[in-house]
Amino acid sequence: MRTAAKASSAPAVAAVAAWGAGLILLALGAGGLTGAEGATGSEAARGAGLILVALGAGGVAWGVAVLMQGRAVLPRVAIAVVLAAIGGLTALLVLQPARTSVIAVAAASGLLIVVALACGLRLRANTGTTDAAPLRLRALIVAAVVVAAVVTPALSTTEAAQLAPDHGTHGVVDPGHH
Repeated sequence: MRTAAKASSAPAVAAVAAWGAGLILLALGAGGLTGAEGATGSEAARGAGLILVALGAGGVAWGVAVLMQGRAVLPRVAIAVVLAAIGGLTALLVLQPARTSVIAVAAASGLLIVVALACGLRLRANTGTTDAAPLRLRALIVAAVVVAAVVTPALSTTEAAQLAPDHGTHGVVDPGHH
């Protein structure tokens, strides 16, 4: 019974972790794409940023596919993508250390490792069946809360968040003027 609960919880955790990591990859990748003109390594940083944006979008899509299937989809490919994403994060941190958040890189790396571990569990189970145990709502909610607690502060440290306009400075709209 306990093994079945773990098996049905792993895809939910992996999907939500992939979403969180994907959001951070998108934010860091956007920062790499808008690198300083003429700065040393700016073209390489843009390349790393482009890769991170693509991997971030793919991570979000993979998380949707996992929830739809109820199991880790293409686990070997997902592990390879996790390694590529960690490599891209490392490259961006090396190329633009002053513009890349160490906190966001660490949070994304941790979430990517969770995805890889869940995929490893799927490969180890190797049941060969396409039937998946129903996802446990409790596991999904706990995973979402934990990932939100990790991702929200990490996103606030990215360059995209630092360059966002202050939402508290909006002007007052004249009610008599349309």
